Amino acid sequence: MIFVMASGCAMNRDMARIEERLQKIERSARDQESDRSTVQDSTEEMRSKIAEMRLDMNQLHETVNQLNGRFEEADYLSKNQNDSGQTAPQELQSMKESVDGMMARMARIEQYLGFENTLTPLPPSAPPTVKGAEPLSPVEPTVQVEDKKLSEKEIYTAAKNEFDKGNTEAAREGFQAYLKKYPKSNNADNAQFWIGEIYYREKWYEKSILEYQKVIEKYPKGNKVPAAYLKQAYAFQNMGEPGNAKLLLKELISKYPDSAEAKIASGKIKELN
Repeated sequence: MIFVMASGCAMNRDMARIEERLQKIERSARDQESDRSTVQDSTEEMRSKIAEMRLDMNQLHETVNQLNGRFEEADYLSKNQNDSGQTAPQELQSMKESVDGMMARMARIEQYLGFENTLTPLPPSAPPTVKGAEPLSPVEPTVQVEDKKLSEKEIYTAAKNEFDKGNTEAAREGFQAYLKKYPKSNNADNAQFWIGEIYYREKWYEKSILEYQKVIEKYPKGNKVPAAYLKQAYAFQNMGEPGNAKLLLKELISKYPDSAEAKIASGKIKELN
């Protein structure tokens, strides 16, 4: 149980940090609404603030997803180390409830600001890295996103819904079907970006880099290009190639110096030095 207890302490610390970041975003959201009402900020300043909040939310989603994965691992180990056959400790259950509450707050913030929900909940299954864990079962898609009767918006929305629910294979097929049918639509760059995100979250970093590159090359005027550069850099870092990561971060800063992603890139370069 030593590992479970240590993991629980670490998760408590991480949850405290997430709570602090979440409160900061909530304050920013309230401030943004106040700015809209009083027209104190210029349009460009407001766009910059919104872009920064969107990026903060994306990063917070990723952190919460990682925490959820660690919770599942601790829960699995706790159940298997408990010879009496009792359920997991109450502390783990309390932490899980707290994380669920954070996810709900994040969803409310995104709805309030008009953001797309980017959270990918992890399936309630033992992590594959834990010895003796059962393999993950494939998740059956609840919507046939390739249905020819669906409109452009319905195909995109159906694929995005699968993405939000963690049905990555169904989401991938849906976004691919959408791009095949509507390659020049307003949401085409978004669909391509989400395909990159799917591979990134599956830790297939090489493939995610290629998919993000399609966003950059095919949709150079789209709003996902700076984020694509940033996530490519993250992917290279995760692959143990900090040199390539820094090159991409510098290119991002050079091409999009006023973007929220450029600010993140500047801090990331310092970490890599």
